[in-house]
Amino acid sequence: MNHFDVVDFRLFVQIAESNSLRQGAANVCLSAPAASARIANLEARTGTKLLMRSSKGVTLTPAGQSFLFHARQVLRQIEELNADLAEYAHSLKGHLRVAANPTAFKEFLPPVLAGYMTSHEDVRLDLREMQSHDIVRSVSAGVTDIGVIMGETRTEDLEVLDYRDVRLALVTPLDHPLAHAESVSLADALHYEFVEFPESSPTFAPVHRAAEAASTAVLTRVRATSFDSLCSLIAAGVGVGVAPEVSARRAAKASPIAVVSLTDRSAILRVRICARKFRALPVFARDFVNALILDAQPAEPCTTD
Repeated sequence: MNHFDVVDFRLFVQIAESNSLRQGAANVCLSAPAASARIANLEARTGTKLLMRSSKGVTLTPAGQSFLFHARQVLRQIEELNADLAEYAHSLKGHLRVAANPTAFKEFLPPVLAGYMTSHEDVRLDLREMQSHDIVRSVSAGVTDIGVIMGETRTEDLEVLDYRDVRLALVTPLDHPLAHAESVSLADALHYEFVEFPESSPTFAPVHRAAEAASTAVLTRVRATSFDSLCSLIAAGVGVGVAPEVSARRAAKASPIAVVSLTDRSAILRVRICARKFRALPVFARDFVNALILDAQPAEPCTTD
């Protein structure tokens, strides 16, 4: 079995980030010969070349890229361990890291968080708003404990629990021909110019799938980078758009936009909770998962035994 120490990891990361063995060594207070000897020992123990050296600096081999990825993970976990232990010394019970996509972050999590934090005063909770594909990467890398994602995002090897469904709606200016319709199909909306979210957004696939089925193209006039900018552009008459209905109806109370229900089956997006291993989560983390699911009944809670 190979045994690595923290200095090896720090040295390798510094060499990779500075593209220089000499500079990397200096950054961790080692001489260049000592650093070179450590790298040689690493390569001997792993049985593979990690760095390629040239007059222009160093280049990581594929094995070196893998070592760098894991070295950064280990160092990050050590930092988090030190931080967590310092907090436990002050009676903290746990540290929970949660990431949620924008819709879940704004519409569903606040009341759950309020109840959870009241009943878990000794847990520090870090909550981040992220796009679903970034959440999957963060949970997979161990940076985030629990993720809340929406749409067709691939979850790779993560464990997943269904959370709730979100219905999409058409958002239009108040004077738009579709603004007063009781409901419309995406095919109806495709006759008009669109304000769209980027391709990574969960609303992108349903709209473009409907366009493909109708043998037409989405008339994209502009791409919005946030829900607020989408609503502002639509209110200004730039085009129509598709957004989660719960968010759109909340925004319509303060913005000059109309919200029209969509009839398409594809206009319902699944929101899911993901983790690397639910059973491996500490009890206070599983309590949070259960609080989410109980808030969106009916669903089966996460096992806590």
